[in-house]
This record gives sequence, structure tokens and C-alpha cells, in this order.
Amino acid sequence: MGIAWLAGCSDGGGPEDDGNGDGTNGDTGTDENETVGGGDNESDGGENETDGNETAGNESEGNESDTGGEGASGAIEPGTSIEFNGQTTAWVGIAPDSIADEENPPLTLQSGETYEIGWSEGDGAGHNIEIRDSNDEVINDLSTEVVSEPGDDQWLEFEASDEMAQYVCQPHQTTMVGEISVE
Repeated sequence: MGIAWLAGCSDGGGPEDDGNGDGTNGDTGTDENETVGGGDNESDGGENETDGNETAGNESEGNESDTGGEGASGAIEPGTSIEFNGQTTAWVGIAPDSIADEENPPLTLQSGETYEIGWSEGDGAGHNIEIRDSNDEVINDLSTEVVSEPGDDQWLEFEASDEMAQYVCQPHQTTMVGEISVE
């Protein structure tokens, strides 16, 4: 990668003369306004510093262009089926794409909208799925029976509400638990 000269150059073609009469900028290294190398493209010239090609203070994480069932706000689209693989160690996301292969992924839902949540694969251990509030209480009987093989009875259809705080497998509630937030 070459050297890029930034604003402050006198003729646009190189470093400014430092005024000491020798026709140089007085520096044998890099100019304070130049970017060098292929690393993180960091400038050592003050407040215009960038890190990893992101403008400092404006980084964004997890904002992939493929929303995979997420709306513009990051919430899962209404009407989406939220599908898991029930493993004793964690709920593993299957669908939508935005939670695929994640363990106990946090779910952001839209208040007043309808969703379906359940599990279609498992490890053979007894599991169920429940939706609980912040006091660890099941909300509106949103709980399935404990079974070792998933089926149609392991799905819950519900309307998202502000009281929802987590989805849980009752027999494995210390490992199979994920956060729900409602916008």
C-alpha cells in the first residue's frame, strides 16, 4: 500500500516544508497527516483517527446487510416463526437467519405483533419452551409440556408484550435461556 497525503500539504504532492531552510519537513519518518501501511489505517494526527476502517465513535456492530427476518429497527419481523434446536447446553437458533447457529440468541420483538416460537430439533433430552417475565413467572400460560422429541405441540403463538423478558427450557433453565426485549 502506498502513502496517502492528507489535507495540509502545500502543493498536494508531498509534505510541507517545515521552514528550517533545508527543504524538508524536518521528519525522517512519517508526516503527522499521512497514513501508512495496511494495518488498521490509523492516522496519528489527532481527532480524525480511525480504527479498522471505521470512523472513531461511529462504529456499528451486527448491522449486516442481510437482515434475515429482522426489520429496520433490528426487531424480528411480525409473523416470523422463531425456531430452535433444543440442546441441553443451550437453545441453538435455526430461524430466522439473524439467529441461525447462535446459542441463546437475544430476541427483539415488536410490541403488539404476533410471533411463533418453538423447537423442531433436539438432543433427545426432555425439553419444553416457556416465555417468562422479569420475575421468572410464565406469562399467560405460554409454556409447552416437557418432551424428548419435538413436535407441533412444542410451538407457542403469542402477541409480544412489554412484560416478556426471556424464553426458557424449564428442566434446563440455567443453560437454555435467552433474553426477550419488546420495542
